[in-house]
Amino acid sequence: MQSNQRIAELMVQLMAGKTLQAEKIAAKYAVSERTSQRDFAYIRRALSEYTVRNLIEEHGTYRLSRRSEETDAEMVLAMSNILLGSRALNQTELSGTLDYLSSGLSPVMQDAMRQQLTPSRGSYVPLSRSKPLLHVLREVASCITQNQRMVFTYRSSRPGETHAQVHHAQPVALFFETYYFYVAMLSEEHAGYWLYRLDRIQAIQEKLPGEKLDYDERYSLQEHRNYAYLLDSGSLTRIRFRYYNYVQTALDHFPGSRVIREYPDGSYVIEAYVKIDGAVLWLLSQGAGLRVLSPVSLVDRMRAMLQATLEQYE
Repeated sequence: MQSNQRIAELMVQLMAGKTLQAEKIAAKYAVSERTSQRDFAYIRRALSEYTVRNLIEEHGTYRLSRRSEETDAEMVLAMSNILLGSRALNQTELSGTLDYLSSGLSPVMQDAMRQQLTPSRGSYVPLSRSKPLLHVLREVASCITQNQRMVFTYRSSRPGETHAQVHHAQPVALFFETYYFYVAMLSEEHAGYWLYRLDRIQAIQEKLPGEKLDYDERYSLQEHRNYAYLLDSGSLTRIRFRYYNYVQTALDHFPGSRVIREYPDGSYVIEAYVKIDGAVLWLLSQGAGLRVLSPVSLVDRMRAMLQATLEQYE
């Protein structure tokens, strides 16, 4: 076999994800070890010239990295720590997902990743009553892409609803936020869009053909991320408050918010557009670190809630 044909075959095998052993390659093509090394050196130069993936040589084997070992490891480390911080998965699904994320790394990098994540994995605390989520996550995502409606049982957190109820809804957007996966669905029971928590779906009983909704008619995940905090309820309201703590904390919690005034004492007046019910939860959490300035209705609401809280300690 001519060298160019041999090199082409080696490249195809590498691109297919195979790990090639130098001794077996030399035997298969009846070439010397020196010739085999020269073939791989040519492949390495070609990959480098066109800024494609790197050729990794380890213990007499050759394989292609996805990009570079360093870049892959950085991304796996970041994604793994985000997953560990989410607390969303139970221990079994967490371990499987972490192992999958690092499976594309070299054995050496996998060992290093295990060592780096040992403290975080050892201290992982899943949510109370955590349940398997990956299967239902895939099923719901499939319904979204195929425009299907679901008939499912759902256990609400509403007072008085102690048993799972049957719901009929078409999922349109799936996202993760503050410990939980949420699904925005066009719900028959709620006569419009409603947010369901994925872990509260008990069972998907049936899938039916749904509507092919225009993009403009779909639930706006962008609007949710910009204006909702913890609760996607309440009217969209422009609020202003004076903030005495670290200003970036407030700006990060309300995307699109802005500083409209700075005081000599280091406090700031911040303006934001928010879904008011969820925003109140955050505003209350800051205690004496802020003072709501407007609208008047929100000032009155804050005053009443804080007074009620004070009375519980008297």
